[in-house]
Amino acid sequence: PAFLVYYGPAFLQNLGNDSPGKRLVILAEIYRCARALWPASVAKAGASVTIRVDVIKTLSSAAIVEASLGHDCWMLVKHNETEAFVERSSKKKLNKMIASGQQFQVLDLSRVPAVL
Repeated sequence: PAFLVYYGPAFLQNLGNDSPGKRLVILAEIYRCARALWPASVAKAGASVTIRVDVIKTLSSAAIVEASLGHDCWMLVKHNETEAFVERSSKKKLNKMIASGQQFQVLDLSRVPAVL
């Protein structure tokens, strides 16, 4: 399916002092996670999935990365067949999601460079 990143333009426009490159690296990781949750398929070629990033749209790249360096992580959580949300999660919540069979991908923000 195709992906619509809802609030994607707002995420890119709210640069502040951020590097546009850092924002693009984060957005690329969100797309990577979405493709892992919804693999490419000829049968789904006409379908679309909405990826909501409203929870991070006003955060700086540094704030997003700092959260993942502590006790939390950022995840793309599949809520249904056509929708997923970027969410911040504690390790406790992560364990509950694994136990319940919730589909998600952890965003690997180690690719976000310290300086760009």
